[in-house]
Amino acid sequence: MYKLLIVDDEEIEREGMAHFIPWEEQGIQLVGTAWNGVQGLEMMERLRPDIVLVDVKMPVMSGLEMIRQARQTFPDVVYVILSGYGEYEFTSQAMEEGVRHYLLKPCDEKRIREVLDKVKAELSERQAQASKDRDARVLLPHAREQIFCDLVLDRAQVGSTATCHFMERLGGEGRPVLLATVRLTRGFDYLERFVIGNIMTDLLPTGTLLCTGGQEQDTFLLLDPAAGAGLEQAFARLQVEFRRFEKAPLQAAVSAPGALGGLPELYRQTAALLALGGGEETGLLRYGGAAAGNGPLFDYRAIQNAPDYEQLLLELYTGLAKMQLRGYGSDRQQALWTLAWKLLAADAPLPELTLCGVARALAQRLALPHEPRNDRAALQMRQIYEAVYDHLADPALNLLKLARDCLFVSEDHLSRMFSRRTGTRLTHFIESRRVEVARRLIDCDPNVTNARLAELVGYPPDGRYFSRVFRKQFGMTPGEYREKIRNQPADRQ
Repeated sequence: MYKLLIVDDEEIEREGMAHFIPWEEQGIQLVGTAWNGVQGLEMMERLRPDIVLVDVKMPVMSGLEMIRQARQTFPDVVYVILSGYGEYEFTSQAMEEGVRHYLLKPCDEKRIREVLDKVKAELSERQAQASKDRDARVLLPHAREQIFCDLVLDRAQVGSTATCHFMERLGGEGRPVLLATVRLTRGFDYLERFVIGNIMTDLLPTGTLLCTGGQEQDTFLLLDPAAGAGLEQAFARLQVEFRRFEKAPLQAAVSAPGALGGLPELYRQTAALLALGGGEETGLLRYGGAAAGNGPLFDYRAIQNAPDYEQLLLELYTGLAKMQLRGYGSDRQQALWTLAWKLLAADAPLPELTLCGVARALAQRLALPHEPRNDRAALQMRQIYEAVYDHLADPALNLLKLARDCLFVSEDHLSRMFSRRTGTRLTHFIESRRVEVARRLIDCDPNVTNARLAELVGYPPDGRYFSRVFRKQFGMTPGEYREKIRNQPADRQ
């Protein structure tokens, strides 16, 4: 029921409307009457009406002045002007003050009912809109979280108004960001995500936690790069606080710096790191960290941007060599191949989970320009590259073994065909790839020994010959390269 106040200096008019109109039948409660604007303002403050019937011409304070002052304090009240014939100037001024309803004196009940029906409709519409606005304010954080999650999981509507607005509010697609993924194996509920957001907001520099969201096991934190330096300490504190009510291990990984428009790639980085954790609670895992166990197995961006099949094999073989460097058994390797495929190919059916099986499936999926199809020479080159990478760690790998045991062709034919297609000798190619993989393994773990590197890339285990060919290709020994890596600034590792 709406509350009504009548303000009129003419007693007959005022009391007549107050006592002879059945307001209750109109869904209106008459809360009081006043005889001038000053009294009317005082009663509005005390009674908080929804509707005010106010005469324009009154002593002490006119109706217009009362409306001007009242609108500053009570902007949602609807005013109905009471005016006599010849007072159109005052009515016009009232309209300028936002008043949209008026009654001419003397007022009859029928006309009052008609005007008040319009007033009630306006109030009802205002209330409905206010309710929508409140709902929108409540839902806005949820909508923002959903858009953020859709962007992270690469399922956002590209170019949609909501997505564009989200990007613009944060500074556009090119804005530098970090993505942290916090994982709980049993999954998070909404309250736990809320708690994580609150704790990290308190622990990180002001304004560096830009947005939170999540799905099932993962909570996502969108961060300004300025938060990067304090993340380890903040996450360690988060683990302590979370352990007060949850015993399951809480893991976290943070991406390399990237652009807001590249969130799917940043998520792939954190997902790959978390897979390496094996479900055990560790410190914060950083993508690109030099410490053993913290570096990524696969460079997903390089894989996706591989210009040809040989480069694709090189990227995948590097990941396989890192698994072997870390001593992962066959079951763990299979699980990590599966993860890599899912991160690169989403829900596509799993291929044969071997180096060449994954490479062939990805080459087709990525539509590499050299795909053999009906090109016999291109197919032969692909077979040569596959044979090389399949046996790269075998010390017995040479031109004769490749030709006779793997490709079933003559040495001369194999040598001539490879040189003609690539402009380099096959033996030089094998050496260059072995040393390149070794260099990447040092990037992953600078503490790995020369003997271990030599073993992983197919050289004698004493490491002496390996050191010579490494220096020949890179102009420095493996030890000198290690020192170069260790001396790099942390943000460039």
